[in-house]
Amino acid sequence: MPGSGIAYFDFCDNYDALKIAASLRAGLTALGLDKSIKNGDQVLLKPNLIMGKDPQLAVTTHPEIVRAVAMVLSDCGARLSLGDSPGFGSLDGVLEKCGLKPVISEFAITVVPFIDEKVVVDTENLVAKRLTLAAAALEFDKIVNLPKLKTHSMMGSTLAVKNLFGCVPGLKKAAWHLRAGHDRHFFARIIFDIYKHVAPVWNFLDGITGMEGDGPTSGTPRNFNLLALSAAAPVLDCLVEKWLGFPEPTPLSLEAESLGLLPETGFFACGPAADKPPDLPIQQAQGAAAATFPGQRLWRRIFVKRPKISRSRCHLCRVCVQHCPAQVMKLVDAKIVIDYKRCIRCYCCQELCPYGAIRVGFGIGS
Repeated sequence: MPGSGIAYFDFCDNYDALKIAASLRAGLTALGLDKSIKNGDQVLLKPNLIMGKDPQLAVTTHPEIVRAVAMVLSDCGARLSLGDSPGFGSLDGVLEKCGLKPVISEFAITVVPFIDEKVVVDTENLVAKRLTLAAAALEFDKIVNLPKLKTHSMMGSTLAVKNLFGCVPGLKKAAWHLRAGHDRHFFARIIFDIYKHVAPVWNFLDGITGMEGDGPTSGTPRNFNLLALSAAAPVLDCLVEKWLGFPEPTPLSLEAESLGLLPETGFFACGPAADKPPDLPIQQAQGAAAATFPGQRLWRRIFVKRPKISRSRCHLCRVCVQHCPAQVMKLVDAKIVIDYKRCIRCYCCQELCPYGAIRVGFGIGS
């Protein structure tokens, strides 16, 4: 595949769709991907739409990124659809809150809720021998992946590969979280099973304003002024992590290397931003680093990063209770309590809390 071992990095300091489209065209040409989508192709756009938040909060893919991509693909004669399975809220409501409705109307993009399911049986998958995916993710000619640059409390980062977990419909995401528990590398293998069957034709990262700290929903927006493009999601992710100053590879990048998805002959970034990383490295999420010293299992049970609820921020909406894979949260005496003995440290509660009331930090407990 053209450009499979290369990513294109460009600077863009504001959400101007014309500038973003020009950058995308330059990147597609540089990587030899400019003919990858042809007239008449039915293309599914897969942004990060985890929940309905204002674009300025850097929780979701910015609408101007989608507008720029739609401009470029419309020029190719592609027929566009857009889909995702939000972690919280209906897709229609999320599209409204994220500012995507005008873009969808302008380019006559068909909205495809990830409700209909298709079971993929593959005995050669790493862990998910039977995988339920959104049918739409398997039925289009091409998929264009539009992730958001964010930190992630469990996986360290959520970039191109992790964005495809949204192709798992509804609460079936929780089932995979429960099966993986706090085993980040097992969860990484689940995501690569998804990547194998979804396989975007290219990945265009929204890193103009990203998120650091308690991502993927409660962190701090930060201007990175980065647009990144690659045909290979694992290559893009690994290079972006290095560019951001991650002190060590994330579980997804480690798994990509072990699976041979990072070319042995080398992979690299080109473009104006390739050799100009931020002056300060990205601030990582609290739950991202796992202990790796002798006796770590005992230490994990005694001194462990775990979700904590801010009573002043909590609205008792019970989203965390409803979406907890291990069902260890409940409402008692007008407050949410967590059974830490059974908590699997997946941090789904922190990820999906619409009010940012859950943080991840060290605490003594089982």
